[in-house]
Amino acid sequence: MVFLSREEAGAKLASEIRDQGLTFDLCCGIPRGGVVVGSVVAQELGLPFGVLLIRKIRADANRELAVGALGYAGNGEFATVLSPESAHERREHLEAEIGFEKERLVLYAELFERYIPQTWERGARVLVVDDGIATGATMIAALDVVTGMGGLPTVGTPVVDCEVMRQLTERGYRVVAVHAAEWLMAVGQFYQDFHQVSDREALSWANRAFRPRRIP
Repeated sequence: MVFLSREEAGAKLASEIRDQGLTFDLCCGIPRGGVVVGSVVAQELGLPFGVLLIRKIRADANRELAVGALGYAGNGEFATVLSPESAHERREHLEAEIGFEKERLVLYAELFERYIPQTWERGARVLVVDDGIATGATMIAALDVVTGMGGLPTVGTPVVDCEVMRQLTERGYRVVAVHAAEWLMAVGQFYQDFHQVSDREALSWANRAFRPRRIP
C-alpha cells in the first residue's frame, strides 16, 4: 500500500478507527509529519487536538537512523527512550545528542506552546498519531509522556513495521494501523508525497484542528 499524501493517510486512518468503533477524548500528533496526519484524524472524528513534542536521537554514522527518542513532558521534564541499536553508539555521542535535542525540545515548546496539552483527567483516552512507525523509539517516548501525565494512550498510524507493532502490543498498547509492513526500512517508501514538513506547515495543520478544552 502506498498513500498519496499524509492527508490521504490521515483520512484512511480515521476511517479505520471508525470501523473499529473506537472512541477517544483527545488526538495528539507528533511533529512534524504526525501533526498533519493527526490533524486530519482529529477533524474527521471531531476530536480535540494537541501536539506531543518528541525528538529523535540519531546515530553518529547514519543521521537517518534513530537509536532513541526524547519526549517533552512539561516543566523541564523529559522522557528518554533508547533502542537496542543505541548500544553500538559511543557514550559521548549519545550524551551530546541528548543534550542537543533537549535544547531543541525547549525551543519547540515555545513554538507549539498553544497546542501542547497542559492537563487532562487521569484515565483520559489519548490517540497518539505519527505518519509512520519504523523503529518505535519515537512513539514509545510519546507514549511514556502520555502515560506519565495519567493518560491511556492508543497508537494510531497509517503504516507500521510488523515487528514493532508486535513489540508495542506486548507492552500493552493497542495499535491502530491502516497497513502493517513486513519490512519497513523507511516510512517514506509508503508515500508518493513525503516532503519534509516545515514548522510553519505543522503549525498551520495544528491550528486547523485545534479546539481548546480541558480533557475529558
